[in-house]
Amino acid sequence: MRTKDDLKEKMILEKALTMISKIGLSGLKMSLLAKEVGVATGTIYIYFKDKKDLINNLYVYLVKKETELSFENLPQDVSFRDRFKSALRNYINRVATHPEVQVFFEQYARSPYNEGDNEAIIAEEDKALKPLYELIEAGQAEGLLKKSSTTLIIIMLCGAVGELSEQVQTLSTSEIEDCIDMMWDAIAIH
Repeated sequence: MRTKDDLKEKMILEKALTMISKIGLSGLKMSLLAKEVGVATGTIYIYFKDKKDLINNLYVYLVKKETELSFENLPQDVSFRDRFKSALRNYINRVATHPEVQVFFEQYARSPYNEGDNEAIIAEEDKALKPLYELIEAGQAEGLLKKSSTTLIIIMLCGAVGELSEQVQTLSTSEIEDCIDMMWDAIAIH
């Protein structure tokens, strides 16, 4: 059995993302992906057992990547509110500069790939979102955020950012800041 190359796996995932943003989840074919990557179709199956496995791995890969990038260089010497808003701002900037990620998330959320026996995917998603869960729980422990379910808070924030991503190119910086303030106000204790 051939060994897996992490760089090749990442390249397959990134090419799949690009293709999905153009042709959708249903349009993605393993043979077309292999052609785009420049490998034999069988090589794709070394990394992913089938299309569902590829799509689910792409989802986990993107959740992890986007969370890491949203928390990258997050200021620690500022108030919790400012740190939280910086994380939101980072994510919104990512959405603005990489709209294909939001397109994938929206398609995945409404697809059959996001149904059924996905316990392993949910566990990986929770692991990838750990910094966000910890940030929200820290805010709750400090009495700054509502004691609502952390999962519900994340769903609400991701939904808001998803909708914002549809308009982010037409909004001014001050309007985006207003949206960030509104997201904060929705979860903060006043």
